[in-house]
Amino acid sequence: MKGTSNPDLYGEKFVRNPLTKAQQAKVRKAVFAIVGLGGTGGFILENLLRMGVENLIVFDHDRFELSNFNRQPLATADFLDMPKVHAAVARAKAINKGIDITTHEEFGEGSGPAIKGAGIVLDGTDNVKSKLILSRIARAQKIPYVFCSAQGSRGIVSVFTSYRFEKAFSLPEDEDALARYQMCQSVICPAASLAGTLAASQAVSALLGMPYAKAPDAIFFDLFRKDVFWRGKLG
Repeated sequence: MKGTSNPDLYGEKFVRNPLTKAQQAKVRKAVFAIVGLGGTGGFILENLLRMGVENLIVFDHDRFELSNFNRQPLATADFLDMPKVHAAVARAKAINKGIDITTHEEFGEGSGPAIKGAGIVLDGTDNVKSKLILSRIARAQKIPYVFCSAQGSRGIVSVFTSYRFEKAFSLPEDEDALARYQMCQSVICPAASLAGTLAASQAVSALLGMPYAKAPDAIFFDLFRKDVFWRGKLG
């Protein structure tokens, strides 16, 4: 995958990123995969685009509906009832016409080949089973998996490399039991926005060899707490 935008325009658009030319070139060249384009995933996409990412693989099976408008940045009147992956392409092209974005309307255990070639994967899903599948695909391909979750006013972000996702959250051996884990139903926009923003920044930090929250370390936040942010360890 290779972006084809005018290099002068690219340089002008992203000149204010506090990165060296070599770092910006690395961000531009790298391939990022995003699974889920709703609340957290939509903000992951927006942040990566604004950082100058030009190569993306995105997954989502859903369409935009009115209940998405409280928290999902791609949920607009123009995109209502549109497949989320189509809206993502339109948004990406509006920011950078040279972007190379590959879309998939399904994600599951067989999605490994579609992710192959990505340098890092970011999690915008809203259920435990999809997160587990994505973590396993990333681990099998030896690429970082950026875990991202937001619910209510709270959120967690961590980057998994060798640490097992199953251990971090003490998941049951019976995978059918994962379906009983509650999907995210309620979240305020600032929580989804912050989680997605942190996930995108952690992905770029990992790519560039900068400090990041490497599992089992994680970044936690609760927007309604006195101390909004804290560092902690997963299980």
